[in-house]
This record gives sequence, structure tokens and C-alpha cells, in this order.
Amino acid sequence: MKRFLLFCFGLIVSLGFFTQCSDDPTGVGSEYLEANSWIRSQMANYYYWNFVVPRMAPGNLPPEQFFEEILYATDGFSYMTDDAETLLNELNGSQYSSGFSPAILSFSDRDQLFMVVKYVYPDSPAEEVGLQRGDIILSVNGQTLNSTNYQELLQINGTVTYGLGSYSVNQETQQASITDLDSVISVQKEILQLDPVITTKVIEKEGKRIGYLFYAQFIDGTADIFINRLNERLAELKAQQIDELVIDLRYNPGGRITAASRFANALVPLETAQNKEVFVEFEYNSLLENFYQNTEGADSENLFLRFQEGPVSMGLDRVYILTTNQTASASELLINGLKPYMEVITVGSNTLGKYYGSFVITGTFQNPPVYYAILPVTLKYLNANEETDFIEGLEAQIDASENILSPKPLGDPTDPLLEAAIFDILGQTVAAKPMSSRHTPSLSWYPILSNQLQSNAWFIQD
Repeated sequence: MKRFLLFCFGLIVSLGFFTQCSDDPTGVGSEYLEANSWIRSQMANYYYWNFVVPRMAPGNLPPEQFFEEILYATDGFSYMTDDAETLLNELNGSQYSSGFSPAILSFSDRDQLFMVVKYVYPDSPAEEVGLQRGDIILSVNGQTLNSTNYQELLQINGTVTYGLGSYSVNQETQQASITDLDSVISVQKEILQLDPVITTKVIEKEGKRIGYLFYAQFIDGTADIFINRLNERLAELKAQQIDELVIDLRYNPGGRITAASRFANALVPLETAQNKEVFVEFEYNSLLENFYQNTEGADSENLFLRFQEGPVSMGLDRVYILTTNQTASASELLINGLKPYMEVITVGSNTLGKYYGSFVITGTFQNPPVYYAILPVTLKYLNANEETDFIEGLEAQIDASENILSPKPLGDPTDPLLEAAIFDILGQTVAAKPMSSRHTPSLSWYPILSNQLQSNAWFIQD
């Protein structure tokens, strides 16, 4: 991480002659001038749409407001935080957490908010107290969830008490409802190293051995611990002589591009990796593009990321990937980057549609330090066929959906997304479900900051 930040700092110095130190043009104070000048300088150098960055920084606007005001009109991805240290820890897999992934939801026709457990990390405090996928939470430490407090409630530290609810559907009206169980569960939050491989298994169906792997986010971990564990789990699946592989990215918001490229190295045909074919091409603003071409050459690793032979090669001609509109960023890069070289069958629904990446830039190396971190959109990526700009997301080739309020366990062959993949593998069609079992309520999903960080956190150098 530090090497990446040092790389950024060195690049800032190299490009410094393009940007000038700014004075306060407002004439009404300089309370925020130091931080805003730093923000303006970084954005002028790295921001993909740097032509919108002003030539001077104001001293009277809070940095968060200044950052938001200079973003390009269509940019919904760039992010800023005033706590660089926490951000960097989270992006490296160290999180203050109880060990479960929450979704914040409401019925589309109602205002009531509730939390749903999407999955639980193995051996975590959440698992120890019995929280399971699909559990519904209505309150945190006695406070009912609503649209103004849920982000704050998600950040509560120490021992957290959750008020539980239950989901039901009126069989006559098909009206879904959430009711309070008048029951609570308490769980301790602590610093956890959260391995993104939640579960793997082998499913045997009609003579086929189908490997399944759920992957939560693209992170390397300290000393590449999570990459090494991923390779170990893939090697275990390969050793069990699987015929097909299903990778579950349905909730994966993205993360580090190094993790995505190493995962891709294990999936792509071995010959492609050995030939070091192009995995993705990066496109930057003209300033940064020219810098890389002039200093590193037209084949720079910052312009083209290539496959490399890794410790594991799955030896498969195709892969199934489970997707939803929460599948974003590095997840989409993995799918799109593999497509020119092997059959990639997506199952579920369209992905988010994020073909941009970010550098993580902090001011902690400044003198005096600026304790902000910004994740501006820095690049757009293309695969080897120059495919990009999938605004509506990458299309699911096989449609399937789950009811998150009544989900199957991850890896259960009757889970609707995994079931659809298995049926396609077997050359079959998923049988129609009875009306009572296929009611899926219309839900509104609320953004969660940790997911936004992961989807924005792409690193080009380490």
C-alpha cells in the first residue's frame, strides 16, 4: 500500500509543473485553502475529466463540498473521505466489523427500512452468535432504522444489539410484510481480516462435477494472504476434477485490480496466460496518458495489463459467473477481460455498469499532512476487443433472480441463480415454480459506504 502511495507521490512531483499552487480567489478567508489546494492539484493531474477542474482553489468551501462541486456532471463514482487511515485499512481487508454483509432495504411502496444479512463470514463473531443469511434486522441498539440514520447505525462500535424481524407473504393478497419478532441478538464488533472466499463446494449432478466459489470482494490482504488462499481454494476444486466452475459475484462491489488480474490468471486458458495476452487496456486523461507513454513506452503496464502464468490454472474452456446489479467495478472487469479468450456465461441480472477505475490518493505524505483521501475516477478500461461503455451493465445471458428476504444458503443447488447455471450446464431448462414460491417483492436498495469504497478502489501500481 505504501509503495503505491509513494508511486502516486512521485508521479505528482513529476507532473507538478502542470499545476500551479493556488491562492484564495474569493478574498473571504483561507480556512480550507490548504486542503482544497491539495484536492485541486490531485484532480488536475489524475481526474479522468480533468478539464473541469478549476485553475484555483477556494479557501472558504469545506473540502467535501469543493470536491463534489468540481466533479464532472455524469460522475457518480468519485469519492472522498476525511479518514484516510480507516479507508486504507478497509481496502486491505482489515475491517472493524462483526463479520456479516448487510443490505439496507425497503419495500418500494413503503417507507419502512430494514436490514438483511446477505452473508456471514466464517468464524466471525456474527457466525458465533448465530446470525445467518436472510436474517432481518429492524433496529440497532434500540434505534429503528430509517433513511437518515442507517449509515450512522452501521458504524456503531463495540457490542451491537440487533432487533430481529420476520418476513411473510399473505397468500391471498400476495402482500409482503416485515413484522417485529420482539427478539434481539447481540454481537461484538472487532478488527477482522475478512477472507473474501466465503465458501466453496463441489456439486455432483448427472455425471457432472460442478465447482462453486462465492467471492465477496477483490482484495489481496497483507502479504497477499487472501490471494494465496484464493489460489489454494481453486487448487482444491481443480484437484476434485471439476468439469465446470461457477463463480458467485452477485454481491461483489469490486476492489483491487491486482486481485482481479490474479484471479483472471487462474481462469483464463493456460496458453493465453503464457503468451501474456492483453487482459485490459487503460485510458486516462491526456496528461496522464502522455506521461505514461513518454516515460514508460507505448506498452507500459499502466496502459496495458497482461495475463501472467500463476500458481493455478483451472484448465477450463468456460466459466459461469452469477451476477446482479450489485456486481460492479473489478467484478465487471474480470468478466469483460476474460470474454475475448474463453466462454463466460453470466447468470442472474445485469451488472452495475462501471467501466471506470480510481487511484486512491491520500495527503498523509504532505508536509504538513492532509488527512483526506480521494478516489477520483482516473481511468476507463477496455478489454482486448476494445469493448467498454456498457452503461446498462454487462448483460446476463441467463435470467434468474432471488428473493433476498427468503434466500437459499450460498452454494445450495436450489438457489435460483446457481440452479439456473446448473440447468444450463446440464442442457436443461429451469422448471416453472408454483406462484407461492416465486413471489419476489419489489424492493428499494439503499447505498452503503463500505460497498462504495470497494467499487471505487482500484489500484494500478503496488
